Amino acid sequence: MATPTPSTNTPQKHLHNLQGSSPAPRSVPPMNFDSPAVLNMLGEGGVGMGISMSGLGMSSMGLTVSQLGRADEDERRRRLESIIAMIHKRKGRVSEEGITALCRQEQIHLERVVDADGSVLLVLVIGDEAICDITLLKDEVTGVKLELASDDNDLYKTSGSRILKKSLEPPNGVRRINTTLDRFALNLDKLLNMDKLSKANSGVGCYKAIFSIHASLKKLFDYEKKVALELIGENTQNAGYKAEREVLCKKSGRPRMNAGDCLGLSLEYWMDRRHLISKKGQQSISIKGKTKESPSSKAIEEYPEEADPENNKIYSLTIECESSPSSMYTPIRIPDSWIADNVEKAADAPPEANIDNILLNTPQSRIDWLEPKPTYLDSASQTGDQDVMNIDNAPGRLPNIRFVAKFNPPLVVPLTLYITILESVGLVYNPQDLRATTFVGLALRPEETDPGMSATAGSHTPELRSMTSALAVDKDGKEMQIKHANTLYVPKLEYARTLESLPFQHPRQLVALLPTFRQYAFTTSLLQDVFGATTPLTPTQQGNPSSPPFIPIPDESPNIQIDFTLAYSQPNPKLAVHFPHPLSPDPNSNASDFITQLLSNDNLNSSSYTPLRLVVDIGENAEAYITEQNVVEADAGKEEIGGDVNMENVEKAREGVKRLEKALDVSGDLGLWVEWLRRTAGKGS
Repeated sequence: MATPTPSTNTPQKHLHNLQGSSPAPRSVPPMNFDSPAVLNMLGEGGVGMGISMSGLGMSSMGLTVSQLGRADEDERRRRLESIIAMIHKRKGRVSEEGITALCRQEQIHLERVVDADGSVLLVLVIGDEAICDITLLKDEVTGVKLELASDDNDLYKTSGSRILKKSLEPPNGVRRINTTLDRFALNLDKLLNMDKLSKANSGVGCYKAIFSIHASLKKLFDYEKKVALELIGENTQNAGYKAEREVLCKKSGRPRMNAGDCLGLSLEYWMDRRHLISKKGQQSISIKGKTKESPSSKAIEEYPEEADPENNKIYSLTIECESSPSSMYTPIRIPDSWIADNVEKAADAPPEANIDNILLNTPQSRIDWLEPKPTYLDSASQTGDQDVMNIDNAPGRLPNIRFVAKFNPPLVVPLTLYITILESVGLVYNPQDLRATTFVGLALRPEETDPGMSATAGSHTPELRSMTSALAVDKDGKEMQIKHANTLYVPKLEYARTLESLPFQHPRQLVALLPTFRQYAFTTSLLQDVFGATTPLTPTQQGNPSSPPFIPIPDESPNIQIDFTLAYSQPNPKLAVHFPHPLSPDPNSNASDFITQLLSNDNLNSSSYTPLRLVVDIGENAEAYITEQNVVEADAGKEEIGGDVNMENVEKAREGVKRLEKALDVSGDLGLWVEWLRRTAGKGS
């Protein structure tokens, strides 16, 4: 099948600046990305950017094969070093001996108590704030209890105890004897980091700072959920779940304390297939609700998506504290609230100070955010002359701590958007970090050489191939599996970066960025389901590493060739889909073969069996907009009656396109969507 024509990219739309008057880091000079030199460097011929990883200066960048080879070697060396570091960080197995060794390594005070029944109680004193009790019987963990001095409502310690216990239990498919302490050690490091930061800053309350953000985001979430519930209708089936997911995926996100396997505060902003509510999850919650629960267990929130993580994958931001000089970036604040009690501004409230919010009329402009005063360090403790003379701990100084949001999972975005996001939180992009990495290399095939670092980068269109199966319904209404031979074309070389963490000063900055994060989370999810896993090479391809992985299709297996074309740049990712009409003489043929068949058969109506093509724009909040399509009659409204446009046909055409968009939103699966489109086109022909 011929390669679909790539969509034309539209001009970049910049995010409005949210940094306020806070000082940005001054260690890196600002970089003007409108200058001709930089634009040339970021253009089609700018492959030499990958050389920056080898320590060369900007003037040494070029297009020679030797330089590209060095960039490739640096990338391999970096990956090897990360693997070695990961191996060195592996902890021991879950046992009394393993936990004791871990505490010794982390310098955690440990007390051991033996009960009459033979069980062993290990008391881990994690700094001044947290205590963790672990009960073991014959090296099997039977109970975990986390105590936190700053937790007044037991929310953190109750759910935190559950997560810590889960991290000490064997995952699915792993025997208990092979269960390691890796997951437990990661959560333990979080608790240790919070204590160390507090001690280094005169006991400033890091936990209280996180709890304050959680309370404010929860207030906003509850308000938006109530509004969504009124629109959905309380009597609607699963109304509560639907309202929550609407806020999670379209509004200000869903804050959760100690969600899933993640210790700490998470702001969930996207869920795959949010319209699919797991019956298994609802049943488990219902059964648990009928059993007698302890008072502490009622603080643990239960969600049906946790029983179906494969379909309802969650994208979230974990909000933590990290060390940062107060002179370089706005430090943490610990207010009573970050948002007013009424949540939204009154109708007669004074106009928004930010002109961008006024012009765009964004939801951000309607939220009544507060601007808390700075939080200063307490008086230095009088434990000795050294503490008294410590200037960093002097009263009246700001804490050397800042808020940071860590992406779970990391999110791949275009390089230009990456720079804009950094600027929106008061950071300046370091030009020394320029890398010739792409969306394909970072998100779809990270185990292979990135197309941006290839010696032929920019000179040809990268292709990825995969083999998948999709659920379809035949003419008799029976379900069947259809094999798809998928090909992804990326005509334009567009550099990308991975967002792993993002410092921020105010939670409104994160809320304002969520619509953009959802764009690329949804796009990534759609394409990873189809092209994320590398298929084995055939014998003929093993000698040619540049060939895209592909599995040959047996002659007896029915299959459909699906072609995708991706344009990943701003303001909206574009995905073109091209596949044969279901009523074509040979649905397995490519476009050129299909035209030949049409010309040789006078009985076929060429207008009815044209290959189907759609172009989808993924807008903010992951809204799908179909800009081109030939599945339904979108031009029916141009018919005129007595010189006037037939508005009834216009509305019918619009509803037809909206139905196609809704199908993609509901399914959240390209293969399933294509089969639904083929069935729709077959009925309409």
